[in-house]
Amino acid sequence: MTNMYVVDTSAFTDPRLREKLGTSTLAETVEAIAELLARARARLGLELYIPPTTAQELRRFLLRNDVSRDIVDKVISVLTIRSPDLYGMKLPAIILSNWIKELRTRITKGLRVAEDMIRKTIRRGYEARAENELDEILAESIHDLREKYREATRKGIVDTDVDLDIIILALELGAEVITNDEGIMKMCRELGVRYIDPVSFINRLEMMLENIT
Repeated sequence: MTNMYVVDTSAFTDPRLREKLGTSTLAETVEAIAELLARARARLGLELYIPPTTAQELRRFLLRNDVSRDIVDKVISVLTIRSPDLYGMKLPAIILSNWIKELRTRITKGLRVAEDMIRKTIRRGYEARAENELDEILAESIHDLREKYREATRKGIVDTDVDLDIIILALELGAEVITNDEGIMKMCRELGVRYIDPVSFINRLEMMLENIT
């Protein structure tokens, strides 16, 4: 079993972690995880890495969601920030080929979502009886379009440099990725990179710590 991990933002923000840790807020959850990781580093020799892009994303997300700077600093302090070797690491060409095919499929799905939403909005617009009702219809349609477009084009695919950095760093280090992101997990499977979801990782840590006490 490895003691080397690369963490995704979801390692701290997965909603299921609150129930697992018995916490009620994101701040409490993140602080509890930071303390657990600090113990694991000291007693198990755990190595925890995070790419700079992911560290920035994590910091922004936590601060934006009312987690104090002290807690954010505590989290970052238990992680080693390391850039992946984007120039030296080599990936099989089939990975890029599959990604391009998937991207083209997603673009088509996104176009169909937009077309369907236009038709739906026009039909509802004809039925509107007042200007303010039309404004409400447009606002609702735009919200629905954003949600459905994201679902069609982004869910389950690596679509950011943050996601790619995590995978490349784990591949480079021979580390395991902590994530619940479907796109990251899918590419990890294609590359033979190990991964574990955040709740299972916490369960693993707790059992390992119990075994040495």
